[in-house]
Amino acid sequence: MEAALVSKGPSASGDPYYVFKEELESKVSSTSHKYKRWKSLYEAHDVPPTTKDFPKLTEELTKDLGSAERSLGFLEQTIRKIEDDRTRFLHIDQVELSNRKAFVSNTRQELLKMTTEVTSEVVKTKVRRDERKMLQPLESKGIDHNTILVDEKDRQQQIIKEQDTSLDQLHTSVTRIGHVAVAINTEIKSQNVMLKDVEADLDDTTERMNFVMARMSKLLKTKDTCQLSGIIILTIVLMIMVFLVIYT
Repeated sequence: MEAALVSKGPSASGDPYYVFKEELESKVSSTSHKYKRWKSLYEAHDVPPTTKDFPKLTEELTKDLGSAERSLGFLEQTIRKIEDDRTRFLHIDQVELSNRKAFVSNTRQELLKMTTEVTSEVVKTKVRRDERKMLQPLESKGIDHNTILVDEKDRQQQIIKEQDTSLDQLHTSVTRIGHVAVAINTEIKSQNVMLKDVEADLDDTTERMNFVMARMSKLLKTKDTCQLSGIIILTIVLMIMVFLVIYT
């Protein structure tokens, strides 16, 4: 993760922050739309007493908010990693870091507002009341066991469908993280090769420079490095001046 962050710019697709941010924004957008439908049902006064929409939507919204909170936690970890070791992430300046922290803070406030309302005692009381109202027609007309079995079967199928959806989302997230991990591994290997090449070139250059200094020292019969360095620099300046005189 560190190598990917160091080698790419703040908006690079390989930055784990942007991978988690894209996923979180999608979840928050979906949850916000669902929250608006939930809010309209919560505030409606002409909803039939036997409707299942409000209790069901409350349960779905609670799960979605929990999933968004977990994604927000992953996003916050990438920011903490940068703050803990600023020297490794110098390309991410303080302005970019502040923007990331502000996004996390604003998103947390938005999720907290929805969670506080959806999980309040008033809402729980309404859900229980609506569920009791849905059972009253059955109690007054007598229990139809076939109807109960069909409803239970439908409910189980709905639960399985929701679990499959959650597993698909988890699979998508794991796949994205896997791609990021592969990119990070490739980048680390590439940087290691580059570092080895630089080290080899540096050793070769140092060896040649030592050889030149040794030959100059024999030629001038002196071992004063400062004097030798001055002579080399003056020679280079002279060559540049001769070049300029000839070709200008």
